[in-house]
Amino acid sequence: MLMGKYSHSIDSKNRLIVPSRLKDQLGPIVTVIKDVGGCLSMYSEKEWNAYCAELQSKSKSEVREIARYLYSNAIEVQPDSQGRILIPQEMLDYAGIVKNVMTIGCGKYAEIWAEERWNEQDLGSEPENMAERMAELGL
Repeated sequence: MLMGKYSHSIDSKNRLIVPSRLKDQLGPIVTVIKDVGGCLSMYSEKEWNAYCAELQSKSKSEVREIARYLYSNAIEVQPDSQGRILIPQEMLDYAGIVKNVMTIGCGKYAEIWAEERWNEQDLGSEPENMAERMAELGL
């Protein structure tokens, strides 16, 4: 289970350090995608394959555009010996990442946010607000 919040920065060569707690769980091959909301998401090989299997279980006509978008905006990367992954400039631009980054564990995947965008999120800083939202979903 990918959990936690980690602050770090992109280096001059567009490399991002994957926090060691997340790197160990993500494994040697990581898929990075442009995700909704202006962030990037990272999946382990196992979780990415499960995600793709679910998509491929739908009829081609239902998911054609989703598949085109998803696969054309995904890359496979391997962390180097220092736990860094190279992120293409196009993806950094999409996510608004210039320097400071927040990596957020989200259970089966992790999100990569420009620190400024992350700080703008309204996550219901009051536990009562989050409890109400969870109750609405039956959690």
